[in-house]
Amino acid sequence: MPDSQAQISYRIEIVDAFEEYSRFPLREAMKLYGPAIRYNPRLYGQVFHLSNQAQSVSAVQSVATPLIHKGLLRLISSVQPDIIISIHPLLNHVTLGALQELPFHIPFITVVTDLFSLHYAWFAPGADAYIVPTERAREIYLERGLDSNRVHMLGMPIDPKFTMPTESKEELQRKLGLTPGKPVVLLVGGGDGAGGLRSTVQAISQARLPVQLLIVTGRNTRLYAHLQRIRASLRVPARIFGFVHNMPEMMRAADVIITKAGPGTICESLACGLPIILSAYVPGQEEGNVTFVTENHVGTLAYDLVEMINALRLLVKPGSELLKEQVENARRISHPDASFDIAQCILSFLPPSDTPGIWQKTPEKTQALASSHANPLRAIMPARILQSRLPHLHSYRAMGSLRRRFTHLKFVQRTLYRYKRS
Repeated sequence: MPDSQAQISYRIEIVDAFEEYSRFPLREAMKLYGPAIRYNPRLYGQVFHLSNQAQSVSAVQSVATPLIHKGLLRLISSVQPDIIISIHPLLNHVTLGALQELPFHIPFITVVTDLFSLHYAWFAPGADAYIVPTERAREIYLERGLDSNRVHMLGMPIDPKFTMPTESKEELQRKLGLTPGKPVVLLVGGGDGAGGLRSTVQAISQARLPVQLLIVTGRNTRLYAHLQRIRASLRVPARIFGFVHNMPEMMRAADVIITKAGPGTICESLACGLPIILSAYVPGQEEGNVTFVTENHVGTLAYDLVEMINALRLLVKPGSELLKEQVENARRISHPDASFDIAQCILSFLPPSDTPGIWQKTPEKTQALASSHANPLRAIMPARILQSRLPHLHSYRAMGSLRRRFTHLKFVQRTLYRYKRS
């Protein structure tokens, strides 16, 4: 079949570089992130601020490089990628260092997944492109004195499902077992169900606000079971769910969302025109997300349950002007198509479809590199593929697959490579 008529697709190799290719103690140290933000977030915030400078990043790089450098070279030589994409700040410097040892150039792209509080490690000099979600992120990049032509303000990648139409709000409310027309408050604690959902539910119940609750506990099965047990005693109607895959429907059925200051949930809420009440944030990393929400007048931070109830009361009262203002602002600053724009930017770095790939241009060097960093436990994977035509970008199935990798595997090194199906 001629190349012009060949059906083209893209494949993505997803790798948790720290888990699979780093050595002790770096591999174990990276596992401390979850426990740190859960049990001692203040300490995590102090570490974030102390390390958020050039000297600290350089020191971390000096310690981390010997523990992951050879592993990255082995990964690159086995996968043979056409493009490498990083969405973890601590992988940028060490990966660029490994790429300098190759006899040819592989495009390296950083996709920044923090909105406002960007760690110094995000912008490692030498990347081919830096994709940032907000104008403030772009300003921070430019303040570093880096090439202005390499930064692209494209928004935060969110699930392409948020760009697809759904039923009306009233129909969605009926579908979810809610009473149409009565204000709906969506409570989300993230995938792990964190963020003080239990106390928030109890506070709203005791306040007897004229609302109904849509509660998503994520993977927190204990919280889900507890809320199911007490649901009959709540003074407001409530529907309780665990981990869900229909978040666009839930957000569009709601009038207000209460959540922690995670960048993904914030941007998904904006795509649905949903006012935000922030219940918690991770010190350091998520502090700027609070600023982003408040400065753009799309929501507020509730420092305690009293403030949360007061903020909620202002939003759900009949004819609330504050609610209308925040809905309009959310729609104005949202970038629901960000995943498509980012994908197009990434694909623009692929070589033309009628030319050999970088690994095929120098077969002798490729074979020598693969032999020198061979991993007997992992087969070498071919990675030559032809570039897709742009109309294929708006395949929701393909882009949904790409976006899921961007969204749900935050702490990974992603390798995008191409292949041709005959």
